[in-house]
Amino acid sequence: MAHTVLVLGDQLLPDHPALDGAERVVLVESEAMLRRRPLHRQRAHLVLSGMRRHAAALRAQGDVDVVEHRGTSSLAAALAGHDGEELVAAAPNDLGARRALQRLGVRLVDSGQFLTAPDEFARWADGRRRLRMEDFYREQRRAFGVLVDDSGEPLGGRWNFDAENRERPPREGLHAPAPWAPEEDDVDAGVRADLDALAARGVVFFGDDAPRRYAVTPEEGAAVLEDFVAHRLPQFGPWQDAMAGEDEPFLFHSLLSVPLNLGVLDPLTCVRAAEAAHHAGDAPLASVEGFVRQVLGWREYVWGMYWLRAEQWPEANALGAHLPLPAAYRGAATGWNCLDTVVRGVARHGYAHHIERLMVLGTIGLTAGIEPWALVRWFQTAFVDGAEWVMAPNAAGMALFADGGEMVTKPYAAGGNYLSKMSGHCQGCRYKPSEKHGERACPVTALYWDFVDTHAERLAANNRTARAVSTWRRFDQETRDAVRERAIRARAELDGGAEVPQPPRGAG
Repeated sequence: MAHTVLVLGDQLLPDHPALDGAERVVLVESEAMLRRRPLHRQRAHLVLSGMRRHAAALRAQGDVDVVEHRGTSSLAAALAGHDGEELVAAAPNDLGARRALQRLGVRLVDSGQFLTAPDEFARWADGRRRLRMEDFYREQRRAFGVLVDDSGEPLGGRWNFDAENRERPPREGLHAPAPWAPEEDDVDAGVRADLDALAARGVVFFGDDAPRRYAVTPEEGAAVLEDFVAHRLPQFGPWQDAMAGEDEPFLFHSLLSVPLNLGVLDPLTCVRAAEAAHHAGDAPLASVEGFVRQVLGWREYVWGMYWLRAEQWPEANALGAHLPLPAAYRGAATGWNCLDTVVRGVARHGYAHHIERLMVLGTIGLTAGIEPWALVRWFQTAFVDGAEWVMAPNAAGMALFADGGEMVTKPYAAGGNYLSKMSGHCQGCRYKPSEKHGERACPVTALYWDFVDTHAERLAANNRTARAVSTWRRFDQETRDAVRERAIRARAELDGGAEVPQPPRGAG
């Protein structure tokens, strides 16, 4: 039976599973979606650019009628013009969108956008006393035959090369080859003009407009993958946790998350390209394993965990964190060099690599006590690769420990000394990372120790964090009081100096 296919903006699949037998394809640019909450300007640009290019590619094939609804008030309004047609879509990548399409009577089919379907992951998870990404990752390696020998054992005799992949940046700085970027054309010019018009009508965007730098078509995805494997993969491993500052926002990272999340690049293609580089002698095993771990392991694990707990993520708040999203995450200056630098980078590029997200944006959110779903929504909309399925497990689970330890075994709390070790942010900062209180006390350090105090009972019961509690309890009362006061000021600084609620002792 002939049907109409609805293609969503994050499912620009070259082999869309619903196209077989279709007579029409519909793409909807909904203004209501753009008005829902402030979205990074570059994120809006790349999604619209990708949708329009996808529509043009389908027209060029000549097999189906292609209808684009631009500037419509909502998805429902656009689909009302297709009454009487059977509407089919790939199952959306978040729970809310799936429910919305089901309410509109759209038939959903599996997208095939990921290597592990949610029900397959659920079967893997069923009956396990504890879910560990490492277990899942090893099974993925064996299942897909990646970096394993004929007996299924890991190349190099080890599954994990993390110990080789944690180099601290040299004091003189760290420099990487500039990543591949597309050339803008008339499609981008049209998108930019339309976004300007939307802004004039009151649609609020976050971040800077800039030339499009991320891949949104299969051809562009192939180009950025080839460039990464040839020029940055060999050094990716040792420097993947390093924070090199504003002059090196991308460092040796792949910038493949955008085309992967849009569906224009296949994850196994990325993995095979990296593996082939190792076999050819062009990239060391530690770097290749680190990249494979991110794509075949962590990305697929996050996807599975999102759907395993999709109903629970919005309410998860194991530590009882209730601080509203501070103004600093929208660009208000704090005077903290680490946070201000990373947030400026997000505004400029819609991007921060995984350690900046976890150990700066996430750790400060954790120790300050920011409400988890508020920070998830910020991550989801402030990044060019943001999505609910990505950010719920990563931000709420891993960074904020809102799930109580299902994603990770301990809270990723850290003070200024970690940032000093792994970045150049502390050089030239007005604060000293080693000081907990006083005029030059690092606010990140004060928040860390205040977090230890607030959650001492929980942290003392975890053998990975118990030592921090023991150290805190050796501080005299005067030091504890001074740290508490510095943490109170730190939360105020995050919100432009305003008085903000403080977490109660023993919260969570």
